Amino acid sequence: MNLVTDRWLPVTDRNNRLCYISLNQLFGEPDEWLDLVLRPHERVSVMRFLICIVQAALGGGPSEDSWNDYIDETPQKCLNYLKSDERKRCFDLYVDEIPEDDKTPFLQIAELEPFNKEPTPTTKLKFSLATGNNSTLFDHSGLNIDREESKRLLDNSDLVVSMLSFNNFSLAGLYPQAKWKDKITSKSGVKDAPCASMLHCFVRKDTVIETVHANILTKEQIIERYGENVGVPVWDHFPSSPSDHDAIKNATQTYIGRLVPLSRWLKILPDRKTMLMGEGFVYPVYPDFTEATAIEVISTFRAKQERRILGSKNTTPWRELFAMTTKRISDKKDIGGPPAVENQSKFKSYDLHVLALKRDNQSILDTVESVLHVPDYFSQSEECRESYKDGVKKSEIKSYKLGESIQTYLSFLMPDMVEIVDKGIRGEKLKKKESDKYQFIKERVKSKYLTHYWTLIEKDRHLLMHYISVLGTERDEEREEAQKAWLSAINRAARETYRTLCSQESPREVRAYVVGWQLLNS
Repeated sequence: MNLVTDRWLPVTDRNNRLCYISLNQLFGEPDEWLDLVLRPHERVSVMRFLICIVQAALGGGPSEDSWNDYIDETPQKCLNYLKSDERKRCFDLYVDEIPEDDKTPFLQIAELEPFNKEPTPTTKLKFSLATGNNSTLFDHSGLNIDREESKRLLDNSDLVVSMLSFNNFSLAGLYPQAKWKDKITSKSGVKDAPCASMLHCFVRKDTVIETVHANILTKEQIIERYGENVGVPVWDHFPSSPSDHDAIKNATQTYIGRLVPLSRWLKILPDRKTMLMGEGFVYPVYPDFTEATAIEVISTFRAKQERRILGSKNTTPWRELFAMTTKRISDKKDIGGPPAVENQSKFKSYDLHVLALKRDNQSILDTVESVLHVPDYFSQSEECRESYKDGVKKSEIKSYKLGESIQTYLSFLMPDMVEIVDKGIRGEKLKKKESDKYQFIKERVKSKYLTHYWTLIEKDRHLLMHYISVLGTERDEEREEAQKAWLSAINRAARETYRTLCSQESPREVRAYVVGWQLLNS
C-alpha cells in the first residue's frame, strides 16, 4: 500500500460520486475532484498533509507576487515532487512490504519495539470506534465482544486517515508504552497533539486543489510568522533516533515540519489489526507556536486584556467572523484570522470552513463544523465589518441578560440559592461553597439554555447579513428596517428561549418565572 499510487483518499467527483483516489490521481486530474469526504478532524489532518506536500513541492512556498500564478503550476510540481523512487518509498504504509535495507514506513517508527504490554488494536486510531475509553456512541459493534473479536481490521483508507488524525488530535492522558532504541516512552503525562483544543479555519474553493492552493502560505508570510523556521516535511528529514535533535527540531518547531506531526510513535504490525504505540515528540503550542489555521483574538478577563486563540468550545463560529477575516497585514496586527485570508481578493466572495474536535478534559465529545460565506462587500467595507461586529455584540449582551434571568429563575426553585445567585449576578465576592453552587447554575444555564438561544439567533443571522449589505447605499428606509429586524430577532430569541425552557407548571415555578421575566425585560 503506497499513498502515491494506491487509492485511499475519499473525495467527490464532478458527478458528486464518492471516489477513492491516490495522490497521483489527485494532482494528475486537478479539475475532477471537488471536495474531501471526511469528518471535521479528519479534514483538518488531511488538509495539513496536502498543504505540506504542496509547500514542499513549491520549495517552501511561492513569493507574494507569484502566489496567484502558482494555481496552474501546483499540480505538475507536486507530481514531480512525488515521482522519485526515494521519496515514493516514504509513503509505503506497511513495514513488511518495505525492503529490509530501507525501512521508512509512513508516519511510523520501523524500529519500535513492544514494552511490557500486548499490542494495541489499530481501531484506537479512529476516534469514532469503541476501543479502550472511546465511547460506543457511534460504534455499537464494539459492545459485548471478547478480546479476540475486538481486533477489527481498518481498511487502508481508514488507516491512513486515522493515523494522520491521531497524530494531530490525540488528547493527553495515559498511553501504552513502547521502546525505540534506548528510549522507553512514558505511560502518563503524555501531552496533547498540536491541533487539539482549537478551531481551525480554512478558505474553501470549488475543487480540492483550489482549496489546498488557497491555504498555502507565501514565503513572506512564513518568514513573518515563523522567521527562519520554514522546515521540510517530516518524511524528508525523518528522525533516525530519539536523540536526533536536528530532525526533531524540524518536526516540532518549523512550519512545514509540523504540518504532519509525530506526536505519537506508531508501528502497524503485520496482522494489520494491531500496532505498537507510545508517546511521541512534544510539540510547542500557543503562545510558543501559532498554527497557521488558528484564529487569534483579544479578550478581556477580570479587567485585563489577553491575547488568545479561539478554542474548540466555541461552537458558534459565525460570531467570530470579524476576527476570522481580519488581515494581520492591516493596522490590527494583534488579532486576525488565518494567513490564507490575506491572499484572498477583497473583490471576490469566498467561504471559510471552520472545524474542530470538541473535548472535555481527556474525553472527546463531538465535532464542530461550520461553513461561513464571506461576501465581497464584507471584505471591501470596514463599516460593514464593524457593523457586523456590533450586531453580534448586541446579541451577546442579550445573552448575558438572558443568562442572569434564567439563573434567577432557577435560584427560586432551589433551596438557599436566591441570595447566592443575586450576589453572583452583582459580582460580589462569594464564599467557596457559595461559589461552587453558583458556578454549577452558570454552567447549567450555559450548556442547556443559552445553547437554545444561540441556535435561534443563528437561524436569523441572514437578517444581520442583509443589514450590513445595505450599508453605504442610499436605501435609508430599507437599512433602518433591516436593523430593526435584527434587533427584533435578538429579543424574540431571548423571550422564546425563556418561555420554552422555563416551566410554569407549579405555583413555585410561576413565581420564579415572573421574577426572571421581569429581569429579562427590564
